[in-house]
Amino acid sequence: MKRATVLHASIGVVTTLALAACSAGADNTGGSGGTGPANLTIALNSAPNSLDPAQVAVGPFLNYMDPAYASLLSRKADGTLGAGLADKWGYVGNGNTKFQLSLRKGAKFADGTPVTADDVVNSIKYFQKGSGPGGAYYRPLTFSAPDSSTVLVSSPTPNPDMGALFTPEFMGGAIISPAGLKDPKKLASTTFGAGPYVLSAQQSVSGDHYVYLPNKNFYDQSAIHFKKITVRVMPNVNSQAQALKSGQIDLMYGTPDVAPTVAGVKSITTIKTPTTWAGLYLLDREGTVVEGLRDVRVRQALNFALDRAAITKAVYGDYGKPISQPAMPGYDGYSPEAEKTYSYDPAKAKQLLKAAGYQKLTIPVNYGSFDPLTTKMLQAVQDQLAKAGVTLKLKAAANFGGWINDLLSKKYAATVLSPGQGGGENFYAQQPGFTKTGIMNVFGVGDKDVDAAFARLAKSDPQSSGAAAKDLTEVIVRKALALPVSATDTIAMYNTKLRGVKFGVGTAQLTSNVTWTSR
Repeated sequence: MKRATVLHASIGVVTTLALAACSAGADNTGGSGGTGPANLTIALNSAPNSLDPAQVAVGPFLNYMDPAYASLLSRKADGTLGAGLADKWGYVGNGNTKFQLSLRKGAKFADGTPVTADDVVNSIKYFQKGSGPGGAYYRPLTFSAPDSSTVLVSSPTPNPDMGALFTPEFMGGAIISPAGLKDPKKLASTTFGAGPYVLSAQQSVSGDHYVYLPNKNFYDQSAIHFKKITVRVMPNVNSQAQALKSGQIDLMYGTPDVAPTVAGVKSITTIKTPTTWAGLYLLDREGTVVEGLRDVRVRQALNFALDRAAITKAVYGDYGKPISQPAMPGYDGYSPEAEKTYSYDPAKAKQLLKAAGYQKLTIPVNYGSFDPLTTKMLQAVQDQLAKAGVTLKLKAAANFGGWINDLLSKKYAATVLSPGQGGGENFYAQQPGFTKTGIMNVFGVGDKDVDAAFARLAKSDPQSSGAAAKDLTEVIVRKALALPVSATDTIAMYNTKLRGVKFGVGTAQLTSNVTWTSR
């Protein structure tokens, strides 16, 4: 697969989540004895790029997938793994290289055929070949079926978070039926899963709305809470807010501009959580384009030159917090110690630059102008760095394709992943930008300290993984491999009659819409 294709797919999980200009709602036509919605309608800002689990860009697009595709494992609200199509799981032996899943008895696909271990292996092998954002994490793995209900996963290198791969956010655990694998072209517009609902092609209009009806073959009928789930495409977030206020919809993802417009409305509940860090990846750490970036003192100077609190307040208001590490509070890998590394100290920034032999420096940066908040943030960073003698030469791209082409050209020493980099397990979160073979590490820069910290995390057990994850973050911060600015919030606004809507611990995702209920 071409690097551009893989990169485009890999950032989909971040960008679709962080844009967060999506909404959801209910068709209140006789719900739950008159106390809540019988039908749930979820409106997102755009249609899915595909309904194929091996192609979909996830993020909020999981709202299109979760109803129809049961995953091997689930993610509980407390952040721990939960059962799904598999009801037992865990590592085999020591070393974090073998992981086993035992399928629950009685699970069937929507077409009535039983879910077997061979079906799981065949589905994941298909997923490995796809362009979805989780595919890269699966490709090194091998899968086998020792018997009809057991799946064995083998990794050539240690992996401390193997179970996470089989939760919905990575999509590989969303098992496709043999009928779907037989005719893969249909997967783009039809569902072939084992989830609690099935896409109704008759009631759906591609690009406008997608209707899901209860699956009579789902293994737990008590878990089907709605007569119908509809996902509507509503590009304008202000229109979503009006629909939420009028009761036409139940849930939407807000923005810092729109969220305040529903404040005080008793029928609407607003929740938020930091999910992405906004800032710059300092890609050219060997000085191929900008020689100065090879010097750690120059990279550290950039970090000291930023007044993160002022930028965050101006750009994100109450929906962001200043941050100087590529991990968010409450997430695996966040380090309170690392957060103390770079205070706002422009004098020290100039001192470090001078010591490195640079009183002036120009850094070409590419970014996506399609996200207004990213543009505003980057312009503020540009202004502050200019005071330290550093000029950011900005190259805007109007769409993701243009951003990727610019990134792969290797003409730009730094980049901004618009709107930001998502949270999650540090083992996965730091791979793309900071490991030598990471998908965003286009210059292929290696770092022995990062490699060593990453190896320690890979081999860690549950008791030591927390410390190892923090250690990896601290190495990245100490060596100034990035220029984080703000921890930005994902905002969910929903009909107060819905229950179970919350952000899970240590994840950037809301709980699955199939778990929500009405009062």
